[in-house]
Amino acid sequence: MVSRSLEKMMLIAVGLSTAVIIGVPVLLYAINTMTYSTHLQDAQSAAEAIFTATNRIDSGELQNLTIQIHIPTGVTMTVNGNVLTITVLIDGQQTGWSESYDHQLSISPPTESGNYNMIFTLVSNVIQITHSWISL
Repeated sequence: MVSRSLEKMMLIAVGLSTAVIIGVPVLLYAINTMTYSTHLQDAQSAAEAIFTATNRIDSGELQNLTIQIHIPTGVTMTVNGNVLTITVLIDGQQTGWSESYDHQLSISPPTESGNYNMIFTLVSNVIQITHSWISL
């Protein structure tokens, strides 16, 4: 015969073991999902800022513009004629955004993550996008 306190301790032990066995993977999955979402949101914010700046030059609102921006890990920028494409690779999953403009584009994109000055200039009817690294 097992005493009541021993039964209660066994039930508590089984309950805690079950919580740990089920809870830890769920918690790790939630943390991974939040990290992925934050990284994706950072990349999307950077893409929107670059598209907005390019559009301001393309529309004739400005002849040149410099913005300070953080480029997260895994972001690449490419140009095909008048189409600017920005992609991000996170945990093997690639997401991208594209915009087309009236002017042709030329880009010298950053090749690694960090804080940058992105410089947008209209030269000979071509929007040139360059960068310089900001040291903090």
